[in-house]
Amino acid sequence: MTQAPREAPAAIRLLAVGVFAAWVALAGLWTLPPLDRDEARFAQATAQMLETGDFIAIRFQEKERNKKPAGIYWLQAASVSALSAVENREIWAYRIPSIFGVVFAAIFTFLTARRLYDQRTALLAGLLISSAPVVAAEATIAKTDGVLLALICLAQYAFVEIYAAREEGRAKGWAWPLAFWTAHGGGILIKGPIGPMVSFLTGIGLAITERKMSWAFRMRPIIGILILVIIVAPWAFAINAATEGRFFSDAIGGDMLGKVGEAQESHAGPPGYHTVMVWVMFWPAAALLASGLAHIWRDRKQWQARFLLSWIVPAWVVFEISATKLPHYVLPLYPALAIVAAHAVMKDGPAQTFLRKAGAIGYGIVGLIAAGLVGGLPIFLSAAPMTMICFALAAAIAFASLFIAYLFWKGRAWSGGVSAALLAGIYAWILMGAVLPGLNQLAVSPRLSIALESAGRHPIHNEADPIAIAGYSEPSAIFLIGTETKLTTGDYAARLLKSGAVSAAAVDQRERDAFLSEYGPGADDLLTLAVIDGLNYSKGDPVEIAIFVKPAKD
Repeated sequence: MTQAPREAPAAIRLLAVGVFAAWVALAGLWTLPPLDRDEARFAQATAQMLETGDFIAIRFQEKERNKKPAGIYWLQAASVSALSAVENREIWAYRIPSIFGVVFAAIFTFLTARRLYDQRTALLAGLLISSAPVVAAEATIAKTDGVLLALICLAQYAFVEIYAAREEGRAKGWAWPLAFWTAHGGGILIKGPIGPMVSFLTGIGLAITERKMSWAFRMRPIIGILILVIIVAPWAFAINAATEGRFFSDAIGGDMLGKVGEAQESHAGPPGYHTVMVWVMFWPAAALLASGLAHIWRDRKQWQARFLLSWIVPAWVVFEISATKLPHYVLPLYPALAIVAAHAVMKDGPAQTFLRKAGAIGYGIVGLIAAGLVGGLPIFLSAAPMTMICFALAAAIAFASLFIAYLFWKGRAWSGGVSAALLAGIYAWILMGAVLPGLNQLAVSPRLSIALESAGRHPIHNEADPIAIAGYSEPSAIFLIGTETKLTTGDYAARLLKSGAVSAAAVDQRERDAFLSEYGPGADDLLTLAVIDGLNYSKGDPVEIAIFVKPAKD
């Protein structure tokens, strides 16, 4: 009698998921410059906390930044203090919390999937969430979403344990309710009510489908509210006093509710935007999502499927009807989608076969587009593109994508899922570790900073006086060049340089006539240290920035 092969212990699978998640998350840590606009804004606000010693009020230069709570800034400040120094302006040190967040999110996704189903489903779900392009990107961006994802995954894992205890008739406990409320307390300090909203909408979904809420009392809601008050209230009182109430009026009335009612910063999208984007943003799981959702829907009378549908559907509707849309907004729902996709691998049938073949076609198309980016971006956005290397990498990615699509097409879903996760991880390293850092036409702020340092005029590294920038106002320039940098118009930049208030003026071509006209007769004597041309990718506008300085006196 042949003995069945032994499965790897759960600890080994969990370790594999954690290591894989960390490997993918590290792809762009040291190679990508500060990204506009959100990452640079977060990093600059953190840098100002370290420079001033004020860890309550959040500012970008002199302007209050009343959008998100202080939690992420505290984590970034701790990371920079431990691993770097604020004057170094090393963006990788600000990204460390995001990396840890994504790794823990993958771990909690594994644990949730194992609690819902089995270890094999858990392993694949952990690999799929780790390698999703939007997750890999958020791991390399110093802002809130990576850390928030980890806290939401912990809260939802605790929710699953509480809900499962009721379904299985086990006694009430304290450990999981404490974990649930503590995770949400941390989530509020990171990004306000988004985390609690996801769990609340999950509960609404369960209440509608079950018409009972006995599980809610197992959450110890009275103690939970006390935990939230203990975690959040000290900072809330402090920031309210520091801003005289402006923080909450701006954050709730301006930022949060404003995004629901109308699109902010041109981030609009019609209903269905997230449904379309998920096939790109969750590329490794694209071939499995449709069949997984179909299977979960058929199994909706089982508590596991009911919980996953309640996690996904209500919140997805809310995000779709909100006016402001960005691909990462639905990130808190991706762990549930990863579990749904991984669970599809364990099932088969005519419907799943058809949907999986349709998914295989979609997966292959996205893979070819991804390969095209690797081969095409350097041609247009790099001064010296490594054409043959990029074409070879693009060809390899295209071939691998088509081969994995073939695996999905033939029903080899497990091999296809694992291979897709591995390819997506490799792609993250190619794109963020090699291709994007070489697109010098996009690196306007880093090249501006390097030019100033080479000329001995850098306000941070050379301890020079501040500079003025006219016609280019991206936050990455403030982060790299210094908090005292003056963002202004061409004519005012001329007055600042002429008076000696700044050591140099960096003027884009659109402001150059106004600058030279205001400077007057001495403009012909100005020295041009460097000219930085490129593309402002935040606006899609070409730039040509000349750095002017006054000639040295004899």
